[in-house]
Amino acid sequence: MEQKEHLDNLPKGWVWSNISELFIIIGGGTPSKKHARYWGGDIKWASVKDIKSQFITETIDKITNEGLKQSNTNLASNGDIILVTRISPGQVSIAKDKISINQDLKILKLFGGVIPSFVYFLIKTNNQKFISKASGTTVKGLKVSDLNKIKLPLPPIKEQSRIIIKIEELFSEIDHAHKNLQKAKDDLYIYRQSVLKSAFDGKLTANWRTFNTSANALDELQSIQKERQKEYNLKIKQKQNKKPKADYDFVFEQDTEISTWANAKLENLIDINARIGWRGLTQKEYTREGPLFLSVHALNYGKNVVFHEANHITQERYDESPEIKLQVNDILLCKDGAGIGKVGIINHLPADATVNSSLLVIKAREAFNPTFLYYFFTGPTIQKLVNEKISGSAIPHLFQKDIKNFNLKVPPIEEQNKIVEILETRFTLIENLEKVINKSLKDIELFKHSTLKKAFEGNLVNQDALDEPANILLERIKIEKEAYLKAQKEAEKSKPKKEKLMESKKIVLNILKEAERPISALELWQSSIHEDDVESFYNEIKNIYSLITEYKQETESFLTLNNEDR
Repeated sequence: MEQKEHLDNLPKGWVWSNISELFIIIGGGTPSKKHARYWGGDIKWASVKDIKSQFITETIDKITNEGLKQSNTNLASNGDIILVTRISPGQVSIAKDKISINQDLKILKLFGGVIPSFVYFLIKTNNQKFISKASGTTVKGLKVSDLNKIKLPLPPIKEQSRIIIKIEELFSEIDHAHKNLQKAKDDLYIYRQSVLKSAFDGKLTANWRTFNTSANALDELQSIQKERQKEYNLKIKQKQNKKPKADYDFVFEQDTEISTWANAKLENLIDINARIGWRGLTQKEYTREGPLFLSVHALNYGKNVVFHEANHITQERYDESPEIKLQVNDILLCKDGAGIGKVGIINHLPADATVNSSLLVIKAREAFNPTFLYYFFTGPTIQKLVNEKISGSAIPHLFQKDIKNFNLKVPPIEEQNKIVEILETRFTLIENLEKVINKSLKDIELFKHSTLKKAFEGNLVNQDALDEPANILLERIKIEKEAYLKAQKEAEKSKPKKEKLMESKKIVLNILKEAERPISALELWQSSIHEDDVESFYNEIKNIYSLITEYKQETESFLTLNNEDR
């Protein structure tokens, strides 16, 4: 039904064709990670992470000839299409060399002189068809039977050539503009981080301090310490049931470079809390109304926390965690997952609200202007810590102690206010420039999309009545495919059978118990019962993380059980 209403709209000489009519589809596989001799060879082995651009010439991982022979992987040749059918279905690249593939990819072999670049842009344009056919809960996958049914428009060979020449001519010009705009955007980010560094090094307000010498952070911290100790002693005298926290016990000293600033550990200068693990909520507990329940999506729109994507929970679930009931000026920091390091500040509360387990709630206390503290968490110092976590761990995670133990140069409150004033002025200019750049980048993508749409509706180049029609091309493809399959069948007869190791899937803990060596996170996932559900894999890892030792080797993390837990 989807295509039927468009069948008459194709230009003369074009035809609709199923994927099964156009290509031969070849699957892939992964050599066993238990055999080191299968890995680290000269044969390129592609996975979803390698499918990033029009052409694929290199891969992150490589396998040996033995790994190729003793697995279900297959080789793509120069000019073959490599299509993602799992995780990010519809992503596509053209092989520029012999490249083996894993089980999340498919090789589309072309026949009849069909042009690889034409197929690449054709699939990119029809990407939504591939996505809509994918099924699955956590990980979306496209079955071959569903892939085969996808219909694509096919023009004559000569018109394919004219279309590609025109697309590449237009895209060459706008890609140059895109590159310059992206560089400008990157430069703005670098400038922003440079301004933040100047702010927290004291350079941004150096001139201001010349005329404002009365404020002193050391005096302010000493005063805060005395007031808190008084309150603590009073609570002790009142003999409350619960012993009060000795929050007056924080470490600070005079800064060696700026005499009116102090160096202080963040512990006890801020309150930092997160949802306790056993108080996690499942999607089944979400309600139609009630207190708001925020996730990292609330931090996706710049400085201010937003609420329009929040779920709702019951009042009872909200009340059971008073330490993370949100207030105006609270800072939210994502501590794990894909959004690790994202920060936002609450400038208003439309209703009662709390957070899920991925967010830290940070409350600035007397020593800080909350907005000053927000900018500190977006600045290069904390973001460097985040990047270290991302690159140094299979499961990047910011712990509360990472924040509490951090030493910060603390200006007096009056100077913090001035720093915020200067930052807000400069960042308003940066944000306005970013909006202009983002609009231009969006316009470029819209132009590309419009160009491809015109191309595959037959409206980008002129048709030529002398072109061989596409229905004859389809017949030639059919003949060439049959000859190819016959030749492959004959070749298969002479090949030795691959050794097939039947292995039952196990939970992560059992795999680690049986392993004689540390195992990479990828291998552990693919060998476990969680192969089709990466979220459940990470949940099990989180539950047993205290039993695990993690080793870093170049860019990959390897996990093993602590000796006493074997």
